[in-house]
Amino acid sequence: MSKLFQVSLFVPGVLLIVFLFSMLPVVFQADPVNGALHFQWMNGFTKIGEYIDGIWTGQSFRYYAGSNELSFWEQIGNGIKVTSFYMVLGAVMGMTIGILLGVYFAVTRAEWFKRLLELTGALPDFIIVIVLQSIIVLVAMKTGWVIANVGSFNDNEPAILLPLLSTIIIPANYMIRNVALHMKHTFTEDYINFAKSRGLRKGYIIFRHALPNVLPFIKADLHKFMGILFGNLFIFEYLYNLHGVTLLVFTNAFGLKSYQYSLVVNGILTFLLLYAIVYLLLRLMILGWEKVLTR
Repeated sequence: MSKLFQVSLFVPGVLLIVFLFSMLPVVFQADPVNGALHFQWMNGFTKIGEYIDGIWTGQSFRYYAGSNELSFWEQIGNGIKVTSFYMVLGAVMGMTIGILLGVYFAVTRAEWFKRLLELTGALPDFIIVIVLQSIIVLVAMKTGWVIANVGSFNDNEPAILLPLLSTIIIPANYMIRNVALHMKHTFTEDYINFAKSRGLRKGYIIFRHALPNVLPFIKADLHKFMGILFGNLFIFEYLYNLHGVTLLVFTNAFGLKSYQYSLVVNGILTFLLLYAIVYLLLRLMILGWEKVLTR
């Protein structure tokens, strides 16, 4: 199967999945009398038809925020800026820190570091957010010094430090454990033992022999890394009051007591576009690591 043919099937397939997924709230209807769940498939297919028809009239790109009718194109720009800012920096810094600390974790004997990593990995994402916010509040109460904003209260004072820390810590934790696991396995290979027998420096062996052979595993697990990064994006945006893509969609999905199918479809497509951009950026980043380490 040619690449062109695969791409020609991939795009319609993604659109179909988005259309079907977005119509679930109108398909699953609870009986108001006994609470029994009924499947109203025609309601869902009607929504798909209305969305397609609305593309030509522009109605599919309008939604209600409360009682106000807004343009999706006018509002989504700021959401993309907010979400992409945290996701791009979180992905790049999380992967860089994860790779470097993963290498250190594979060769160090510091037990405190291992215990700290295990503790951080066991905490749910929202707990990490609350802990970071609580630390800022406690420091402010004790010293009167506000280190960082615990949330974005207005556009002039956005929360930057804590959301960035959250988007770095959680995926970096996964990357550290992943890199450390593969590095330890790589250190048992014969070519590493041969390099040691030649008297090569430890740093040279790590970055010229071991790490280049770990990078393909990092590349293969990139979607898992991305899933961790993007999986709880709504939690981050909600707890930090960041007006990003997911907060825009989730807070307005049920406008004026009715489900806004077109807004959800547009929001998910925007989310997938951001996912693809960050994924390609990380692939280029790994390619750069490979070029530098193997030259």
